[in-house]
Amino acid sequence: MFNNKKIFLAKLFLFCASVFCSAQAANDGLWQGIASPASFGKPFWADMHSTLMRIEIAYATNSPDYDMGGFNTNYRPYVFANLGADIPIWSGNFSNGKYGFSLTVPFLVDIWLDKFDGGTSPIINTSYRIGAPEVGFLYRLNLPLSVLPYFNIYNWGVKLSLYKHESTHIGDELAIYRKDMGLPITRIDVAGNCMELIFTVNDPDNQARLNHGFKFGFFILRDFERGWYKIYETEADVDVVEKSRVPFELYLQYQFQSPLFSRGFQIIASAEYRLRERYKYPFSYSGTMSNETYKESNLVNCFNFFGGIRYDNQRSNYFSKIGIGIRYYIGINPYGQFRSMPYYTQLGLALIFE
Repeated sequence: MFNNKKIFLAKLFLFCASVFCSAQAANDGLWQGIASPASFGKPFWADMHSTLMRIEIAYATNSPDYDMGGFNTNYRPYVFANLGADIPIWSGNFSNGKYGFSLTVPFLVDIWLDKFDGGTSPIINTSYRIGAPEVGFLYRLNLPLSVLPYFNIYNWGVKLSLYKHESTHIGDELAIYRKDMGLPITRIDVAGNCMELIFTVNDPDNQARLNHGFKFGFFILRDFERGWYKIYETEADVDVVEKSRVPFELYLQYQFQSPLFSRGFQIIASAEYRLRERYKYPFSYSGTMSNETYKESNLVNCFNFFGGIRYDNQRSNYFSKIGIGIRYYIGINPYGQFRSMPYYTQLGLALIFE
């Protein structure tokens, strides 16, 4: 038994040594892969809570829950900002570029501002997401697999995160407003830890070619008992709040990119379908829509569409791609404790930095 263990450890050592040598050959030295951004594993444009840098001005569904100005209209303009990055730890390519590996730390701050309030322009919601290092793998085909005309399969990949933390908070002014208005809920503690697994076919891989990319992602909570949120008696009427029951969330994404044209510009079209649980406590709407309250457990289909033009600077790795486009989202309100609203739409103009 002892000899078998020594043989196994020796084989494992030789395998790791061969991997490191391959990485050295592919990257002109293993150490050069440290803090080097990978060419793959980047978010698609249609991902609402991605690590891409984004600023967006949009018309979105209004609600007395956050309508501090008392406009009482169905839709109002807001500002949304994503400040995020996949912080690179290490990336490398093996076997003459056939395999790619990466280690990154995801970080995101997602801010919802009421800049058109006319008063103090309060923060409605802020979300924070950070995780343990994510492991990314990409397998590149030696020759593209032609499936349909103008549709080739170039690669497939996997990305795994064993720990991601999300925490969301409404703004202080909004919390005071909700308390003064006597709403049954001042604040819901929306915070959770989860794991995420992503399968990708045709990652763009920092190539400027025509590409049809697909992703399937799966979130699962690490603490089923706690759920996606928690309530405190000092902040909410416990009689109108039920615990979340569904500990998972899944999504499908597609992204099209055209070849470069006219001095480095590309057309980008991206779409997402996401199945997620609606949080089970009261919500309301402004304008002609009547206030409603739902307590039954339900999963809601959410759709996000994004299209625009991107400038692709092939000579740089950091923020080498700048895009502008139109977003249309329909589904659950995707921001913090307002995920109890099942009928939310958002139409906006966004500027994206990759």
